[in-house]
Amino acid sequence: MGEIKTVRTGIKVLDEMLGGGLLDDSTLLIVYNTYSFGWALGVQIFRKLVDSGGFGVVSNYSFPISLLVKYAGAMGYDFIESGEKGDLVIIDVFGSTYDIRSDLPFVYYTGKLGPENYLAEMVGAYRGAIEDHLGGRKPIGISVTLDGLAGLFGEESTIRVLKRNLAMKEAARMSEDRKRPINIFLLNKDRVSERFISWVGEYSEHIVEFTASSSPGVERMAVRKSLLPDFVPRTAEFRFKKGRIGIFPG
Repeated sequence: MGEIKTVRTGIKVLDEMLGGGLLDDSTLLIVYNTYSFGWALGVQIFRKLVDSGGFGVVSNYSFPISLLVKYAGAMGYDFIESGEKGDLVIIDVFGSTYDIRSDLPFVYYTGKLGPENYLAEMVGAYRGAIEDHLGGRKPIGISVTLDGLAGLFGEESTIRVLKRNLAMKEAARMSEDRKRPINIFLLNKDRVSERFISWVGEYSEHIVEFTASSSPGVERMAVRKSLLPDFVPRTAEFRFKKGRIGIFPG
């Protein structure tokens, strides 16, 4: 086995719980429920990786752009400012589907999407976005949200799309000489089946799951999976308050 390359999330306690950070060229799946702030962890990791020199790619399946910006703003993260600085782009699948188009220059759109042409359209939009802005930086992707994608195409079609995407990613790894991405999948488990979660989890190198408690803003966080050799499954208390997160291992 060659040297294991890792990427630090910028959150020290989380890196320790993962066994040393995130594997390079990997996917982090964050699973939460309706009343959870687990999504905020994904936004925080995305922000820290972009701020440390990465290039952000937001795949938006779930929200109008105005609402997407508000969710980021709840974390004190200004998507519009970051986009205007050239640090992130948004591939707006939601807007493409419902023919709602923003005039923001960092928002990209696809043609009409279906399960059969999804990858071709997304690859076209992705390549257009990164060719315009990447400049040798490491791509940092966040999918908002994977249950939103399943809502557009259905779970079975989405699973087939994810399988084809995995194969394309493997082919690109062997043929392309560029920095490999880190991908963050946000998934509301109340909107999909256990079978769908199982499929997505199998393809993810790292999994963090949240369970809401009776106290708003206080949750149980479990690092369920990490393919780093030093990983030991652990739990922690997760807190969200005034746009800030706290992780307190048990």
